[in-house]
Amino acid sequence: MVTERPARLLIVTSLYPSPDRPQMGVFVARRVAALRERGVQVVVVAPADYRHSMLRRHLTILRGALTARGRFDGVEGHVVYPTGLIALLAARLRRIPVLVYAHGTDVLVAARRNRLHALVARFVVRHADARVANSRWVADAVAALGGEAEVVPPGVDFDSFKPGDAVAARARLGLASGARIALFIGGLVEVKGPDVFAEAMADLPSWLGLVVGDGPLVGRIAAIGTVSLHPAVPPAEVADWMTAADVVVVPSRGEGLGLAAVEALACGRPVVASAVGGLPELVRDGENGLLVAPGDAAGLAAALDRLSDDGLRARLGSAGPASVAAHGLPAATAAMARVWAELGVRL
Repeated sequence: MVTERPARLLIVTSLYPSPDRPQMGVFVARRVAALRERGVQVVVVAPADYRHSMLRRHLTILRGALTARGRFDGVEGHVVYPTGLIALLAARLRRIPVLVYAHGTDVLVAARRNRLHALVARFVVRHADARVANSRWVADAVAALGGEAEVVPPGVDFDSFKPGDAVAARARLGLASGARIALFIGGLVEVKGPDVFAEAMADLPSWLGLVVGDGPLVGRIAAIGTVSLHPAVPPAEVADWMTAADVVVVPSRGEGLGLAAVEALACGRPVVASAVGGLPELVRDGENGLLVAPGDAAGLAAALDRLSDDGLRARLGSAGPASVAAHGLPAATAAMARVWAELGVRL
């Protein structure tokens, strides 16, 4: 009797949780956990930390990808540029298929910085055996580089992100039970727009603005002085903060998908988001949230002011979970398995 051995994947990623950045690449970590639950053997090559330069990190990834031992059935690269080139090389040397996953910034920003970056990104896209994108917006960017991509969401754990008791969540977090809370949670970087949120809160004295995260804009946001700042929290605590909020804001200046929006909607919280990138694929204006122009603090303030209406807030929030049902981790894992099956790899 011949026993079929489990599939074995090499996952090469520049985004993965580490002791110094536990929130980095959580979606890739979820992907790995879901694969292992299916019985797939997974070897992950990722940064051990983010203290060193990007060049040094990628040289470490290159070494790990080329020296990983054992037989593999395929290589999965996150992201297209620059890590996709390493994944492609690792796969070709082993003569196995490679799938590259575009997350947004890799093809919308990094691949457009200069001509060399664009040439490398095009090479990866055109020579990969399969391409996957996290949104239709990102898939269009991949197509512009020369290859069609299937849209598969990164997958959210709906056992963690689900409607819950806001009063209990606030008690656990030490937040005022009677406050009307607007929450930003994520990296405090220009592209995510936390400064836009802080500026908007100047016109909303009836709201408590919370900013949870770390990054280079922390000083600017503190100087604006309109929101309560909290350091970044472990991924396991994000759902509690979203459940405690009345509204979650995603004021990004650019966004491939907007995982925070998916998670907030899954928690039954209306989202006020910028009408940019993949966010309008998630947030439907007047149905499960409100859309505003990117960088428009006054428009964001007006949207939050509208959501002072308890009835509107409840209606939009109640529509959230069903609107993102297709983003569940089991569905995403199954969809990725179908892509791999087309390459002759059974997961």
